[in-house]
Amino acid sequence: MNMCKQLGSGLIFVFFFVLLPVDRATADIKSLIMPGPVVQAHAGYEQQCERCHEPFNQQKQRQLCLDCHKPLAADLVKKEGFHGRSSVVETTECKHCHTEHEGRNADIVMLDRETFDHKQTDFKLEGAHKQVDCAGCHKEQKKIELTVNSSAPAGLYSRAPKGCYDCHKQQEPHKERLGKNCQDCHKSESWSKVSYPHDKSVFRLNAMHKQVSCVLCHPGQRWKKISTVCYSCHQLDDSHGGRYGKKCQDCHSDKGPAKDPLKPKTAWKKVSYDHNKTKFALDGKHQELACDLCHPQQLYGQKLKLDCLSCHQKDDRHKGFYGAKCKDCHDTKGWLKTGFDHQKTKFLLVGKHQKVACGSCHTRPTAGEKLGSACINCHQLENVHRNDETRRCERCHSPAGWRESAKFDHDLSRFPLLGLHAIAPCESCHQSAEFRQARMGCNDCHVQDDKHKQNLGKNCEACHTPNGWSLWQYDHNVKDGFKLEGAHRELECLACHKKPVKEKIKLNKTCAACHRDVDIHRGAFGRNCERCHLSESFKKLRI
Repeated sequence: MNMCKQLGSGLIFVFFFVLLPVDRATADIKSLIMPGPVVQAHAGYEQQCERCHEPFNQQKQRQLCLDCHKPLAADLVKKEGFHGRSSVVETTECKHCHTEHEGRNADIVMLDRETFDHKQTDFKLEGAHKQVDCAGCHKEQKKIELTVNSSAPAGLYSRAPKGCYDCHKQQEPHKERLGKNCQDCHKSESWSKVSYPHDKSVFRLNAMHKQVSCVLCHPGQRWKKISTVCYSCHQLDDSHGGRYGKKCQDCHSDKGPAKDPLKPKTAWKKVSYDHNKTKFALDGKHQELACDLCHPQQLYGQKLKLDCLSCHQKDDRHKGFYGAKCKDCHDTKGWLKTGFDHQKTKFLLVGKHQKVACGSCHTRPTAGEKLGSACINCHQLENVHRNDETRRCERCHSPAGWRESAKFDHDLSRFPLLGLHAIAPCESCHQSAEFRQARMGCNDCHVQDDKHKQNLGKNCEACHTPNGWSLWQYDHNVKDGFKLEGAHRELECLACHKKPVKEKIKLNKTCAACHRDVDIHRGAFGRNCERCHLSESFKKLRI
């Protein structure tokens, strides 16, 4: 009986909805199966269940939430915000924390402002921020009515600004002259606590500069294009009256002593200029001289000559006969200490040259004298060879004496004697006394031995060595840029080098240059045969 009553009721229920229009029937069904009213923020979607639910697919609900709440979805991707920084949210359904259908006034956010840990957000509360009420940063906003095509805005709390300037714009006294990065100078404990890292700027604060008020260097809130030159601020303090220029730092320092760095006045009075870093280092008696003796005028802008005679011309006993290079014989320790080291010149005094008087070679003032260092310059009359080929006497003779045993080291010449050349008699190459006329090319002497008939040029040494013609080696892969691979390895040299060469070997390296006669394509595919064929055989193709 009960079953019949239920069946009858069901039939009446179905019959009732059949008689209703389709849209109204659908709406009434949704109302009957809905657990309860949604919150006020979602009221506009209460009849659009598909915005939050997909039939028979509960796993789709999380994605539908994120499709609507796009700023929150972006936080999850970037790992930012309260939800993005939490590892729990990644694996938890939205409805686990935000339960819907609890009525219009239901609190689905469930935020406990008293116990909320702000460290879980992108903005950690530090200093004075700990004492600020939530409403001080999280302002009330106008409610936004959502349409079907609109995106859900970020929540009241996630929309709070993070930059100092966003909240403290009205308190900013610099009128944006220093930008909007307030944290560069101010701390969250208090605005009055100012600390700017001046070391990161172009002007580092040392000693007394650390105690100077900012406005002394930055009058009228000027922070850009401030001169960093000492003289721009201390012109009135210049005891030299501008005579020593404006580069105060060359002699003075604003750094205090190591024991008491906050007393830089002592360091400022202690003048220290490193003259050794200039083109004229001070040593010897120059260290005892007063600056004004060499710098009688302005320090900067005055070009002083660095040679000795510019200052000591009156002290020159030689009257200029030995030129202006006083330092060649004298040093800064005193004029009386003399000594010239001829070993530091291009002509070393050895053998009998050590006993020769200076005037024997230097017959005129050295300033305009240009002496040659070759033996023949002094010993022309003693040249018994009487030809230009033997002007370099030192190649066979030594300063010990002309009659000492003469010898010639051919290894120091342009043609060292290597291999079989070392045992060849001199006259086989030098057929006259004019030694330099002997030719040095292999082909000049061995033209009759050239089995290649000059098809490989005249540079025999490229393959052969002086140890014998049968000993040869040529790396074709390195020297020519044409690697002998595949069938090319077994070829004779003359197979490609078919004509005599007078100068440098120049052969076309393309396949068609040698294999044009066997080109079955008759040039239809161009000359780059290697695009299809391998060097092992024309029958092997690149696949």
